[in-house]
Amino acid sequence: MTERNESGHRLAGRLYATLRVLRFLTRADSPKPALEDEFKEKDSPRQLIDALRLDPFEDLLAAVHRGRHVKALGEVFRAIPALVPLREAALKDNLGTRPLAEFNAGYRAQLADLKEALPKLLD
Repeated sequence: MTERNESGHRLAGRLYATLRVLRFLTRADSPKPALEDEFKEKDSPRQLIDALRLDPFEDLLAAVHRGRHVKALGEVFRAIPALVPLREAALKDNLGTRPLAEFNAGYRAQLADLKEALPKLLD
């Protein structure tokens, strides 16, 4: 579960994990996110999120229209507000060693939370 005292970089990792799951649930050609995913210093959270090329509301409507993972999508959308970092720098900068470790830890923590909530889809 998300704790609001987490660092911005850890929240950015959680947000990215949630958006990767959203993409996986709405697009059949999207690979399943894995706990083993590791992000490098050259990766910035904003670039990673932009690369997903999400239109969350359009994707949600299309998934609902097709009857695809509707309950799971509700779970993912409920998680998003608590994951938005309070400072933009947590999303836009390339990450140094410490922030990168926090980003990766946040990614893995959120993915583990979502796997627990959606075991049939993410295990």
